[in-house]
Amino acid sequence: MSCNVFDAFAQATQSLAQDVYKRASYRSMWLNMIQRGEYPQGTGLTQTSFISGPIEPDASEDWSAVTTANGSNGGACDQTYTTIDVGFDSVNWSPEQFNLQGPELCKDDLTFDHRIEAFLNVYLEKLSIRAQRSWERRYEALFSKFSLSAVANASFDIDSTIPSGVNQFAWKVGSSTGKALNQATSELTQEMLDQVAVNMIRNGATNPDEAGFISYSSDGPVFPLYIGLEASQRIAQNTSDFRTDLRYADMGADGVDGSGSGAQLLKRIGANRQIKNFRHVPNLFPPRCTYGSGVYTYVEPFVKSASTGTFSKGYKWTVNPSWTTAPYEVAFVATPWVFKSHVIRPVNQVGNLAWKPTNYMGEWIWVTGAYKFQTDSGVPCVDPLDTKGRHFAQFKHAPEPIFTNQGFTIFFKRCAGNLTTITCS
Repeated sequence: MSCNVFDAFAQATQSLAQDVYKRASYRSMWLNMIQRGEYPQGTGLTQTSFISGPIEPDASEDWSAVTTANGSNGGACDQTYTTIDVGFDSVNWSPEQFNLQGPELCKDDLTFDHRIEAFLNVYLEKLSIRAQRSWERRYEALFSKFSLSAVANASFDIDSTIPSGVNQFAWKVGSSTGKALNQATSELTQEMLDQVAVNMIRNGATNPDEAGFISYSSDGPVFPLYIGLEASQRIAQNTSDFRTDLRYADMGADGVDGSGSGAQLLKRIGANRQIKNFRHVPNLFPPRCTYGSGVYTYVEPFVKSASTGTFSKGYKWTVNPSWTTAPYEVAFVATPWVFKSHVIRPVNQVGNLAWKPTNYMGEWIWVTGAYKFQTDSGVPCVDPLDTKGRHFAQFKHAPEPIFTNQGFTIFFKRCAGNLTTITCS
């Protein structure tokens, strides 16, 4: 029986470079947009939310002429009243969890490893990005689950079904069986987005939020379109007459308090293109899919492979060639009102009983002592001096669907256009 030792440090068997280079990681919009709350303690595993809709006339209303009484009571004082009906929808939601652990580190090995401080700095930063990515991927999948699904075809199909199950989304991935949707036959067009805007306005998604994700312009409400770079460029090329730019058209782009915070946030994430009712927010790695048996199958953007080189160890992640060539892509009309993430506050002390402080936001906790870890065979390692350690992170939250008809997940076909060429004579 043996314990695995961290294999990402290069041993100084000969002179190695003194600098450790790292690759930049992208950031998504989800962590800024999704609202957060706190899950109520001591209330069990099932919560119920109630959502009331508007109260509108649904039939003609016959008014009557005012009459007066002739010698007796009544007349204008005799009134009849029409009863209006009110109600609300209820939805149940529950907590969900996920855990991560980092590689095992051995204190004695660090004595001989090369440039350990530089490697550790990169390692700790990458752990932070990895935890961030778990939240981003989960929020993206949950948004696809709760929001309206649309398919780019001749009829622009819209589906409001919400898949049941903690790991059921609009696409098939992992244990998710996906959602029954028609096949996309067209790339995303501005005409289709115009239909989305009509639906969003009709469903009440017109209230500006303090972060500026929903704002107003001369075209009315402006919604964020979280879209891949190529698809955004195709829409801009096909509808150039409607193109505006936030650098010159800031009307309605400020936060609701007039501070300008909303516009600054959007500019920081590169949302400078606005076409009609949509502000294009660039998604560097948009979800891409294949299609078969009536469902879309998610294609992972990255693939893991063994590191290469004389002193390489461990693994690296590169862009998945299957993702690059996937025939279908997903764009989101994302608003903060579709669902809310209720983070769970852990109980660290009850009476005289206390536990080591933890949290469920994905913060990495350093734990020493291999006897606390389990090997692949399930036998704990002997480590009486706590020379081995490992990082652990816990994620727990409860997603609460709110206004699920105020967001869209749009599946469309990727159409490669002819490249402009300039020939030399």
